[in-house]
Amino acid sequence: MQLIKPMNGQNHFWLFEKDGRTLYIFHGIMGERLEESMSEQKFSRFFNLDAYIRELVAEKEKDGYSVVQEADYHEVVVEIFCQDTEYDVIFEHRSSIEEDLNGFLFEIGNGYFVEDEFGPEAIEFVLHILEPSYIVEPVIDYFKKQYGVTRLRMGQAKVHYGRRLTGLYPAGKNFNRKN
Repeated sequence: MQLIKPMNGQNHFWLFEKDGRTLYIFHGIMGERLEESMSEQKFSRFFNLDAYIRELVAEKEKDGYSVVQEADYHEVVVEIFCQDTEYDVIFEHRSSIEEDLNGFLFEIGNGYFVEDEFGPEAIEFVLHILEPSYIVEPVIDYFKKQYGVTRLRMGQAKVHYGRRLTGLYPAGKNFNRKN
């Protein structure tokens, strides 16, 4: 669950992520990576973690934060065109790519990884993002540095409002997903 509050021209965020009996809490300024942005707490199986998260959210709402709704996200598609050898490398590392992208997005409070799709002509990674402009350069740099990808494009659409994508990179170029 994520909450956001505009302050001094910036969006401050809190993000509560549950994984089994562990609660991860991320907080900071959206779009900025902070060194100490995450805390991790483990709870016993007898502790009502869901109720605790609801309490934390209620406290933040009293402080003026609002809960982010699914409709607030933009769908961002990272589409990679590659040769067979590059394709194999990316396919082999897809779980670490998912972890890297998801971790990065949580750290900057800007969304989450949704899915990947491997087609015969391109590989797509789908992200749900609150502010797409914060991720364009870091995602491009990540794929170039980690995997040597030189041919990629990124597009966005409002989540649940169709698949027509407007280009983020190259900027302004329109393209559509095949499905």
